Amino acid sequence: MIASFSLQQLQQRFGGELINGSVDFDAVCTDTRKLDPRALFVALRGENFDAHDFLNEVDGNVLGVVTEKVIQGSNLPQWLVSDTTVALGQIGLLCREQFTGPVIGITGSCGKTTVKEMLAAIFGQHHNVCVTRGNLNNHFGVPMTLFSLAPEHQVLIVEMGASGPDEIGYLCSVAKPQITAVNNVMPAHVEGFGSVDGIATAKGQIYTSLQNGGIAVVNADDNYANYWRGEMPDGVRTLEVGFGHQCAVHPENIELNALGCASFDLVIEGVSHPVQLQLLGEHNVHNALVAAGCAFAAGIPVAEIAEGLNALTGVGGRMQSFSSGSGASVIDDSYNANPGSVSAAIELLAQRDGKKILVLGDMAELGPEADQSHRDMGRLALERGIDQLFTLGTLSAAASIEFASGHQQKQRNFSEREALVRALAPELDENTTVLVKGSRSARMELVVQALTNGNQ
Repeated sequence: MIASFSLQQLQQRFGGELINGSVDFDAVCTDTRKLDPRALFVALRGENFDAHDFLNEVDGNVLGVVTEKVIQGSNLPQWLVSDTTVALGQIGLLCREQFTGPVIGITGSCGKTTVKEMLAAIFGQHHNVCVTRGNLNNHFGVPMTLFSLAPEHQVLIVEMGASGPDEIGYLCSVAKPQITAVNNVMPAHVEGFGSVDGIATAKGQIYTSLQNGGIAVVNADDNYANYWRGEMPDGVRTLEVGFGHQCAVHPENIELNALGCASFDLVIEGVSHPVQLQLLGEHNVHNALVAAGCAFAAGIPVAEIAEGLNALTGVGGRMQSFSSGSGASVIDDSYNANPGSVSAAIELLAQRDGKKILVLGDMAELGPEADQSHRDMGRLALERGIDQLFTLGTLSAAASIEFASGHQQKQRNFSEREALVRALAPELDENTTVLVKGSRSARMELVVQALTNGNQ
């Protein structure tokens, strides 16, 4: 942690009750399987867990406890609160208030993790960076990122995810970013937001939460750009990125190499520098523009931004290329899926030479549009010349039906992962590219592992 705090500080600032006095701490843990005698334990509740059920295990193994109920018979210092998740965020806020460097917040329906990693690569060349690890981007993960701040850090990059209204606003109240961006708005987690308009409003809280002097990096190509422009607080500066030359940050001369990696000239306020991405897909040009806009807003020169973008070699589960045992090219894009990201994946696959196979798992949380969205993906794969479509799950069966009707061939929809892999294996050879995609719940990374024998 960036500094040490005490339970007394927390109680005086945020309320609650102290039991058995106070204690100083400079680390926080939340998992009873990873207790630390030097840390404060926060007993969290979730949909499928409640750490309060295991409080008997923490006595003697941590410095103190944040809890919603008193641990009877224990001498441990305890901060008794009404909501431990809120308390976790409050501890994170204390850490954030000790940090004086630039803080960048990123959200969006897809691509936000790639943008985050691009920013880490840009700043990491000459700065000590604290950045969200993996996908720790929710009301538990963002405070954890703030706990990892240390005195030597110079830049903080926070990824923010949400599955419902007001979550982004809450995360901003904890992380307090000064430079923010919505990468895009697409039909993802629609069930939690009610509609795509609801997603745009919720994601836009990353802009409306900005204070005077903040900088909003706006994707001018997004359908909701005008809406966000109209919602900007007074004193917030807007920096627009997009494919149009009127944008302060835009690309010129985009080309794809044989692998499908884009090169382009990055233009920022009239200054140009060449970029050669090592990430697959033209959609990553857009991700690069958003990252470039955030970095430029923080004062990084164009040449340094380009060098950082050039250096990033890949992000786990996002357009990474491997080989199967039979020599086929396997593109792992299994981390997550929504109609926008699946469309980008189909576009990439369509540009490959040889036989092209899409393996699609269910896209989750699409609400009443789920069936039509999957049908649309099957039709798009057909229109873009994909040779074969293998699907896994009940929802993606709609994509399989749509694709097979156009090809006049047998549907290849499976309910079991192992059966899909067995059916797919004979189709793979050195002239084949197979792209694997699906929502987290579909666990499509296991398909990739089976195809590549775990050699990733």
